[in-house]
Amino acid sequence: MSETFIVVVPAFNEETYIEETILSWSKLIGDFPGSEILVINDGSTDGTGNMLDGLSQKLPSLSVIHKENEGHGKTILLGYQKALDSSHTWIFQTDGDGHHHPSNFENLWEKRSTSDFILGHRRKRQEPLYRLALSHLISVWIFILFGKYIKDPNVPFRLMRRKYLKKILKRVPKGVFAPNIFLSILASKDGHNLHHIPIKHKPRKKDGRNKFKLLKGALQGFVELLLFAFSMT
Repeated sequence: MSETFIVVVPAFNEETYIEETILSWSKLIGDFPGSEILVINDGSTDGTGNMLDGLSQKLPSLSVIHKENEGHGKTILLGYQKALDSSHTWIFQTDGDGHHHPSNFENLWEKRSTSDFILGHRRKRQEPLYRLALSHLISVWIFILFGKYIKDPNVPFRLMRRKYLKKILKRVPKGVFAPNIFLSILASKDGHNLHHIPIKHKPRKKDGRNKFKLLKGALQGFVELLLFAFSMT
C-alpha cells in the first residue's frame, strides 16, 4: 500500500490567495491517491470561510474546520491534533497565503526514507528587512541555547512522520507563540537530519500582520525558548 499524507493548512483572512493555494495542492494530491488536505480557518473575517466551504463541495480531498480566532500557533496545533487522528503515514504543513508552491513538495518527499522530520529552507526570501532579521536572530538564538543551527526553524513547509510527530508534540510547552520552532528543535536534538531543502519563496504581496504585534510575539518567542532551554537542563 502506498504511503499517503495529509496537508495541514492554517488560514486567516486569505481570501485573495486561498483558492489558488488549495487548487494547486489539490492538483498535487491527485498524484498521491488517498492523501488529503485539511484547512483550519482561524476565525477569518473576510470571505475565506465561504470560499473554503465552496471548495470543499467540489474537492473530495478537502476538509475544512472553522473555529474562533486564536492565532497562528494554536491553529497549527489544532491542525496537527486532527491530522494525528488520521491514518496517514505523513503530515505536511504549509500556510494558506500561497507563498510556497507545491512543486517543491517532491524534493522533501523523496527524502522521507532518510528522516522522520524534513524541513524546507526559504531561499532568496523577498520579504521586509525586519522579517529577515528576526528569522536570522531566531536561528542564532537557537544555536546559542541548544547548540543546533537550524536554517529556517519556523518554515511552513515541513514533512513529518505522523508517529514521530505524535511523540514529540507532547514535549512542546502549551501556549507557545510558534510551536513549529519547538518541533524543529526537538527533532534536531533527537538526531534527525532536517535536510534544510531549498524551496522557492514567492514575494510577500501583503503583510497582513501588524508589525508591532509580530515583534511583540517574537519577543515572547525568545523568552519561551530561553525557558524551554532551562527546562531541558
